[in-house]
This record gives sequence, structure tokens and C-alpha cells, in this order.
Amino acid sequence: MRADIVIIGGGIVGSSVAFFLARGGRAGNVAVVEPDPSYEFAATPAANGGVRQLFSLPENILMAQYGLRFFAEFHKAMAVDGEPADIGFKRRGYLFISDDGDHARMEANHRLQASLGAQVDLLDRDALKARFPSLKVTDVALAAHSPDDAWINPHAALMGFRNKARSLGVAYIKDRVVDWRADGGLAREVTLESGAALSADHFVLAAGAWSREIGAMIGLSLPVEPMCRESHYFVTSNEIEPLPFIKTETHLAFGPEGEGYAGGLPDWDQPAGFHLDAHPTRFEDLVWPRLAHRLPPLETLKLQRTWTGHYARNTLDLTAIVGPWEGGPENVHMACGYSGHGIMHAPASGLALAELILDGGYRTLDISAFGYGRIAAGRPYREQGIV
Repeated sequence: MRADIVIIGGGIVGSSVAFFLARGGRAGNVAVVEPDPSYEFAATPAANGGVRQLFSLPENILMAQYGLRFFAEFHKAMAVDGEPADIGFKRRGYLFISDDGDHARMEANHRLQASLGAQVDLLDRDALKARFPSLKVTDVALAAHSPDDAWINPHAALMGFRNKARSLGVAYIKDRVVDWRADGGLAREVTLESGAALSADHFVLAAGAWSREIGAMIGLSLPVEPMCRESHYFVTSNEIEPLPFIKTETHLAFGPEGEGYAGGLPDWDQPAGFHLDAHPTRFEDLVWPRLAHRLPPLETLKLQRTWTGHYARNTLDLTAIVGPWEGGPENVHMACGYSGHGIMHAPASGLALAELILDGGYRTLDISAFGYGRIAAGRPYREQGIV
């Protein structure tokens, strides 16, 4: 089998790349290899679906801004046969809370965010309490509120990209890459679990937490590993004002979801791997006390369910790896290692890689700082503050 461009991985990032390649009709035959079209084990369906501008790296801010604009019109852009692709886009905002005693970084990040056009309000303790009176703020140094930020339904967005790409002629192949061959300085073909071989002029590696093992097949070294996390859905009968999605410097993360709230507390000490069984007492022992401390009305919450998910952690700097394989075959490109930011950065990543492959360089957003060169050199490019 042959295609002009092969994308390894059909999750939200790979499907975004497929859409942007196909939409102009210049890419030729595009094929996506995805072993799990149900996405049972994918990262996206278990994510919270936030899209925020609260970053310290300019590329992350600009990519998120593009994502916000794109997702706001997603229902129309991804419509197939006149059927809108509803992703439940809601501008409910984000709130970052400095509760570890050091707020200088938040102030510096705010200056950069404002310079790039993000509407972000810095709130001292009194202003935070006035805006969100249910929060406990006695131990808060500073907060940053970005009201324009949004949430989406992650699974709906993934399927919207996939369905639109297929309607534009992209072939989705249910199979698994088991080998990858290069010859004469170029990648030539992948071998599939079915025994078929698939050759192409360009390859895009967008396999999430599996990118490391697939890259190794062709000699591409990637510091990407699966990091699993627990999420919880809980409700309370206590009255609470409308809240944004909240993240603290002590790592608590939660926000409104349906009639209740969803969130959790990552376990940074958990070893890499797919740990799919929820800890039986972690919510009661660790998460609930943190929630009740920050938002006292949650003292009487009722836990409804717990689930596990994962993301592809870049162990060098927790920042995405996007672009060509510098130092390797020039027709190999990658989009992986997003470390939890893949959904919000999927639209910008798809656009950037389509421009790179079809036009020979970035046109809309210069994200060359996210390139593989820093990985090969061991030179971190890392977010400062809450990630």
C-alpha cells in the first residue's frame, strides 16, 4: 500500500493534522494508522477538555489562542453533510491560584500573557474573595483569572476532527505499526501488524504515549512516557457561585462539570506506565481534604465516580515536541509529548505541521522552539509556574 502522507496515531492531534492536510486538497493521499478506533485507551476521552491561555511560554499562549478561536467555530468548520459538530464549547474561564508563597512568577507570566493579547486579571486576596466568595483565600498570595478561556467535550472534538478528515478523503486504517524502515536518508515505509506495508513520502508520528516505542523502531529517541492520573466527579447540595476551572500551585485542579464538579490531584511519585486501577482511598485521604480546604462548601460533597486516564509526559521539560526530525530523515515529523496540553494545542499543531509539510515552513505560528533539536541537545524549554 502507498500514501503520500502517513500519520501514525489517530487521536485528537493526529486527526487534527489529517484535517489540516486534507482541507486544501494539496496533500494527495493521506492515511492515518490507528489501532483502536473506539479510543478506549486514548488519552483524550478521559481529559477535562480545558483550553487556556495561562502559560509562561509564548508559543503555548499563541497556540492556545488559536485553539480558542478554532474551537469556538468548530461546530461549523467540522460539519459533515450539514450536521454540526457540537463540542459543548463554553467560555467559563480558568483561575490559577498561588498558594505556595511565591507569586513573582505569576506576575511575570501575567505581563507576557497581557503582551500577547490575553485578557487575564491579577487578583489579590481581597479581589479574589470578592469575585469568588465561596473560596477560602486566607493562604492565597495572588490569583490569575482568564475569563475568556473555555472548556470543550474532548471526545466530541476528537470525533469531529476524525469525521471531517474522513469526509475529505483521509483513509483511517485500523492497524498497528510494528516496524518502521528508513533507507538512503529517508523514511520509506511502516510495517503493520496485519503484515501489510505502507510506504509514503512523509510520515507524522502522533501516537501520544506510544510515540517513544514507535520512534525507536526507526532510531528516533523520544523522552515520552505515559503518566496516569485519577479524576473524580462529585456533587454537593451547597450553593456555590459559578466557578472557572481552578488550578493551584500545590497541584489541585477541579472545575464545574454538568451538575457537579470534576478534578483531582496528580500523583507525581507514581512510576511511568498505564496504571488503570484507581487507588481505593486516595480521594478520601488526599483529594477531598484539599478540595474542602480551598472550597469549604465541598466539605459535604458526594463522590459519584472515579476514573483513570493518562497523558504523554515529556520527561525533559513537559513541553510538546512538534516539527521535523532534526538530525534524522527529513521526511519524519512529530507531534507528541504534550504533557496534558494536547487537546488545547491540537488545532495549532495540525495547522503548523500541514504548513511545514505542504509549504516547507511555518506560516501562521512559528513553533520552531518546540522542535526536536532541543531534545537531541538535552536543552529543556519548560513552563514556569503552574503547568
